Amino acid sequence: MKMPSQNTALYMTRTRYCAVAVFAFTVLFSVTAVESAMLLLAGALIFERGRAGELPALFREAGRQPLFRLWLFYLAAGLLAAAFALNKTAAFSYLPSDAIKYLCFAVLLASLKEDLLPPMSEFYTAGAIFTAALGTGHVAWFFSSYGTFYQRAAAFSNPVRYGEIMVIAFAFTLSALLLPPSKNRPGRGKYYLAASVLIFITVILTRTRGAYLGLLLVPAVMFAFDKALRGRIAVWAGVFLVLTALAAFFNPYLRSRISDPYNAAEDSASESLRKRSMTVGNKDAVGVNIRLELWKTGLKMFKDHPVLGLGPANIKTAFNIYHPGPLGIQDSWGSVHNLYLQQLAERGIVGLAALAALFGGMFALALKNFRAGRNAYTLWALAALPAYFVMNLTEISFQHIHTSFAVLLALAASTNSIKGTEA
Repeated sequence: MKMPSQNTALYMTRTRYCAVAVFAFTVLFSVTAVESAMLLLAGALIFERGRAGELPALFREAGRQPLFRLWLFYLAAGLLAAAFALNKTAAFSYLPSDAIKYLCFAVLLASLKEDLLPPMSEFYTAGAIFTAALGTGHVAWFFSSYGTFYQRAAAFSNPVRYGEIMVIAFAFTLSALLLPPSKNRPGRGKYYLAASVLIFITVILTRTRGAYLGLLLVPAVMFAFDKALRGRIAVWAGVFLVLTALAAFFNPYLRSRISDPYNAAEDSASESLRKRSMTVGNKDAVGVNIRLELWKTGLKMFKDHPVLGLGPANIKTAFNIYHPGPLGIQDSWGSVHNLYLQQLAERGIVGLAALAALFGGMFALALKNFRAGRNAYTLWALAALPAYFVMNLTEISFQHIHTSFAVLLALAASTNSIKGTEA
């Protein structure tokens, strides 16, 4: 077996460090940067194992990784649905996106070793603070310029996706606050506290219902599974409720969003948005009505194609057949804003079963890791996954790089943090 020289080993160690740093920092806001970092990690892994003559072993290990069979089932279900799709070109063009998610998980599992977890934590938290500060700063700037809180927090993406990204980050900073990572620097408790409060306020300012549900589930899951932390979680839950009450007191749009979601848009929406609501009924809650109409349309598609669906990325192809005329300000939609209905419409029962099996396996792995080693990373994955599953009820976050890669990062960190400690 050929061993790498000392200089080459040092170079590759630095390369992995830089790739993990870029991945962790940019996963919250940049698809291009995070995918580039993932490819750099994959390249370093292949180079190292190739020089050592271990490439065959590397591929064998990939087949033995947790969730491999469930990922294979999910990818095969997508391939089968694409083979019978209405628009096969669109369907097959989308499938690499599914494969990239598994590649991301496999590369992180193989590369994110225990020595890289501390820098990953530092850069992920820094990226979360940076992204949260931009979103909250945007709201503050809008208020200082126009004297109104109408602006929703967002940075690099729409408020809905942004809120979901921030919920996953909140799950980590709260986990690190409650169970400080090993090799934690002095004063890091205050750092994670400040990050948690900033991110929490940012999520509240997104005025996103799905993110609110996720935000509630993060401490709820921690409370349910970690008896030792229940007292501290209850205290922090009280603090966060106070912060929410204060934000609602000062922000009328947030207050109406929470207290009267159906009529929240009546006072806050512009004239153009009120006109938009006319296309989806006589209620003023434009976003709610559009989603309900999209869900009904997705169910119609599923009823006509129950086994394999229309095919991946085919909702836009068939949308006007099932919903003649515009919906909101769009003539056609490519998403029904519910991942599970989206899978039913595009991949049928087979596709939804594959997704349910994959999600179930992900949570089972997170729970197994937490029981094997109680630490910030295992708590992160355990708390983030249920929130992620719930947020997909109003969005298709699994199909977006930002959110799916962040969740896979949590699961890989969780798995690798207990290597060598399992009973």
